[in-house]
Order: sequence, then C-alpha cells, then structure tokens
Amino acid sequence: MLHQDYLTIAQDASVNKNKPRIHITVNSVRALRPSPPNKKHFDWDDEVRGFGAYRTSRGVVVFVYQYRMPHQPARRAKIGEFGDLTPAQARDIARTWAVERRQDRDPVEERKRKAREVEAAKSLKLAIYVDNYIQRRKTEGKPLTKQHERIVRDDIGGLMPEVRIDRMTASDIDDFLERLQQRSKSARIWGLVYLKVILNDAKARGHIAVSPADSFKLPPRAERDRVLKTDEIQRFLEAAYDMDDGHGTVLEVLLRTMRRREEIAGMSWEEIDQDSWVWTIPAERMKSKREYVMDLPMQVRAILEQQQPDPRKRTGWVFTHDGKRSITIGTQSKDSIDAHIQRRMECAVAEGRSPRRMEHWTIHDLRTTAGTHCGDAPLSIREEIIELCLAHATPKNRKSKYQRGEKRALTKPAFIAWNDHLDQLMERSDAWPGGRDIPPMPYGEIKRRQLDLRRDWPSRPRPQRKAGEKKGTMDE
Repeated sequence: MLHQDYLTIAQDASVNKNKPRIHITVNSVRALRPSPPNKKHFDWDDEVRGFGAYRTSRGVVVFVYQYRMPHQPARRAKIGEFGDLTPAQARDIARTWAVERRQDRDPVEERKRKAREVEAAKSLKLAIYVDNYIQRRKTEGKPLTKQHERIVRDDIGGLMPEVRIDRMTASDIDDFLERLQQRSKSARIWGLVYLKVILNDAKARGHIAVSPADSFKLPPRAERDRVLKTDEIQRFLEAAYDMDDGHGTVLEVLLRTMRRREEIAGMSWEEIDQDSWVWTIPAERMKSKREYVMDLPMQVRAILEQQQPDPRKRTGWVFTHDGKRSITIGTQSKDSIDAHIQRRMECAVAEGRSPRRMEHWTIHDLRTTAGTHCGDAPLSIREEIIELCLAHATPKNRKSKYQRGEKRALTKPAFIAWNDHLDQLMERSDAWPGGRDIPPMPYGEIKRRQLDLRRDWPSRPRPQRKAGEKKGTMDE
C-alpha cells in the first residue's frame, strides 16, 4: 500500500549522504535511534539501492524508497512501518519499485494509477454504480419513483452486482434478461428499459463508448383502451369492499379520484386542507411534474376520515398499516382484488345470472374507465374537463388556457358527478350478488380464484412506458 508522504530530497536537509550502507535487518532497525524533530536519520540498504529506514521522534520505524526519475527531482516514498512489515518484506517492495523505476515508470505514480483503477473497478460495478445513480437523481431533484428505484437497485444491481459497466457483454445481458423472464415478461421489459438507462448514463459520463444494450430491442409500446363495463365496475367496488383492508380502500379511492397509484400511495394528511378538503399533490409525485389541486368529493372524504377518525392524530401517511410506511398497490393487491372479483362473479351466477368472463384488465385501466364513463351518457362531461380531471399534461409548447382556480371550478362538479354515479351503480338491484357482507375469503382460495378469473387472459407484455416515467408496480 502506498503512503503519500514522499518528499523531494532537495527539500530535506536531514539526509545523511555520507553514512555507509548496511544490510537492513530486524536487529538494525531495532538499533535505530529516534530522529530529532524536523530531521530524519536514515540507514540505507546495501542490497537494494534507495531502500532505507529511519525511526521517528516518537519511536516508530518507517521504511522508505528513495529514487529519481529522469529530469525530475528525487522523491522518497513511504513503504510502510516496522511491525506491519518486516525488513525483508519492505525490501521486496522496494525491489519491485526499483524495477519500475528502471522501466521509466514512476513507482509513486504507478501506485496512484493502480489505486485509481481499483476505485474505478469498484465504482463501475453495477451494484455500486446504480446506488450512485439513484443518489445523483435525488441530488439533481429528479428522484426515481419507489418502483423504478426498486427495479434499478434490486433487479439490475441485485442480479449483476459484480459486473463492471465497462466490461459488460451481450452474454451478460442475455443471462440477466433470462433470469427476469423466469419471473415475468414485464420484469424482463422493465429490466431492459432501465439497463439501457444506466448504460446510457455511463456513456454520457465517459465510462463507456458504446452501450452493449443498444442491440437489444424493446417490444413496441402497446396502447391500452380497456374500459371496465358497468357490471365490472360493480364487481370491482364489491371486491375492494370485501378485501376489508387498506389495499382495497386504496383501490376504491383510485377509481373515485381518477388518480395514479403513486399519487394515492404517497397521500399525506399534510397535503389536505381539512377545512375545505382540498388536496394538493406535489409536483414530484405527478407525471406532469406540475402540482395538482383537487376538491375531494364527500365519498372520498368519508373514506379518509375512516382511516383516522381523530382529527388531532391526522399526520403522516393517510393510507398506512403501521404509520411508518404508506400502503402501495402491487402484485399481491392485484391478485387479491382479482380473486375477490371472481368470487362476486360466482355469486352472481349462483343467483341465476348468465355466466361471463372478465377481460384482462390492469390497475391503470381504472383511469381509462373513469374518463370514458364520464364522457358517456348519463354524465356526458366535456372532454376538456375530463382531461383536467385526469391531469393529463399540457404540451410544453402550449400553455393551458385555464388557471388553477378555473380548473378546480370545472373539475369539482365533475368529480362529484362521477362519485355520485358510482354510488348509484352500487345501489342498483344487480349490485352486491351474495349480499353486501359476505365472509372473508380463506387465504388458500385466493390463488384458485385468481387463476379462474385470468384463465383466458392473453400472455403478453404490459404497456411500455418511457424510462423515468412514474408508474407503480406492474399490473397483471
């Protein structure tokens, strides 16, 4: 290990030039006298020229190597200390450095270069690089969503922790994608998306010239237009109620507010004016990167009040099990809601209704469903107002014609109408097959019913989004 306290000889008046060289041994270093302050009394070795030792004023014996490169002042580099090294070990190091000097390689600079290589080897390993990338995004004010951070850290950094970015091969990527494919198609897609992001970042920072992921193509983006039918909305709301946990509640609020998962999952009491029940969603949680303000309809207010009945305790996350983490909607939540939907459909058949299959749907389809039903009769809300409710981004080259107050004035009655419409659906005679309150579903039945519901669903990758675009856990 190189110690950086080398000096130029011209600056060191304490060099004893005329002292005869000796063979440095354990006995000789033990016999060394302490050097006075600001001076060093050296013993120089008779076997390796430039190898020496001295004792500090504090009594520590230090091994050094003294040398001169062509056209440069002399240098003295610390090899190590007696106790950590024996004289023989220190001499071997000095001998190696002497060989480098004869090859016109500065031993000090050679150690620095190797230290830089070691540091680069560490920082370019994927496990460390992705951690640094995530931190840089936060520092730059562009943090990844929790789900995308998980993909980067757990999938990319977790499955290829020791792979160096500058030495990654197509074979490494093939193995990586194969492991993700065993989990799901969407895991493979998103793993490739963010691997491309990481490698492009490395290319932009000069670590690599070409990304080995460039030859791996992503499947074309699929545009979804799935809209839940009226009876499917009923089954969904019944199932959310039957789940009788925070996940079912969040799912219902998603439909009622037309929001995205990360917008609801991150909801805190501090974002809500509890006098007016106006909710302000911070820009960093919005896909548009713009703050969004909405009036919460009374149905949603009632749900929120149930989460914490005591106004004095309304701090932190609104939807939480332990007060420390917010509830997020992931694969298990989707499995559960699908199983509960299937059970309600079975109840409908038991009451004499025609059996039917529920087409493939995703959590994101709830927004499409809300927007479509709001535009259809009987609601017939204007398209531009629906766009405001959905908080679809205005193109950067076009300023919204509505100010924030005007948007609220337009969206408030739309949200009220939508929530009233949902209530009316649930008050119809064809709602709640099997009764409003049915026994909790045994855990062992969830998998069976989930598979029953999805029996005819196509096996396909989920809709692709641009890298960095906010989105929660992938839908089934």
